[in-house]
Amino acid sequence: MYKLGAARPELQIFSGGELDRVDKIKGDAVFKFTLSDNKGRNFESFRDHLSRTEYDRKIWIARDPRDNVISRVLFRWYRGSKTDKALYRTIINLVEKKERNPGSVPFYELMRYRIRHLEPLTVSELVETESQSFAQMHRFVGGLGGDWFIYKYEDLVKNNFSELNNYLGFEVEAKANIDKHALKVARKKSTDDWRHWFTAEDVKLFRPVYTPYMDLIGYDSSDWELHPTQIIEPKYASLYLKSLPKRRRMDSVEKLKKKMTRFFC
Repeated sequence: MYKLGAARPELQIFSGGELDRVDKIKGDAVFKFTLSDNKGRNFESFRDHLSRTEYDRKIWIARDPRDNVISRVLFRWYRGSKTDKALYRTIINLVEKKERNPGSVPFYELMRYRIRHLEPLTVSELVETESQSFAQMHRFVGGLGGDWFIYKYEDLVKNNFSELNNYLGFEVEAKANIDKHALKVARKKSTDDWRHWFTAEDVKLFRPVYTPYMDLIGYDSSDWELHPTQIIEPKYASLYLKSLPKRRRMDSVEKLKKKMTRFFC
């Protein structure tokens, strides 16, 4: 999103919020929306919105679901570190144990703990939840029209923009000034991290869950080889988790500052 803005400074940039905010904006703009049931942005609402809203370009950013799940599970404690402090400490303890010996804790154990749920999911409940989620994702993305561009997160990380540029009709900037508050969600910005986090048990559980979506997007679903020497760096694991409360507080202050600026300016 910010790379598009760097290439076309005249564009307004918006991230998150209600889908219908698009109708209230005058002039050319770039909108980024992520899935969030809590914020009313689910597949059904996206379908409804797209049926009555025109966009010049539409891009679906896909990520290898095995890397995506690691980011999802760790970042959920951005909020959970405030609302579920006991579970938050449990997760940190499990991650620290996994750092010492990556094979000692299957990743699904971290996935079982959810915000605002005292009891973790059973393994079968977890697999069913992931299966339903990615089945919905598969149906939604599989139903997107030919006017959509499917862009892999991995190409974004590697600054591979040639096909995206062809779709957009202009050159995307590899370097862009990113809003520092948007960086709160950033962790490692890498690919194939799952090879260090997954265990053989995880591969057995999630291979059938993620394969259909991987095939749809064009990932190599035959390659589930784990790294022979697994290393989980605390900077991107337990220390990242421990930094989330501070990041959350800083983000709250900055949001307040922005509101005050809009109110008085």
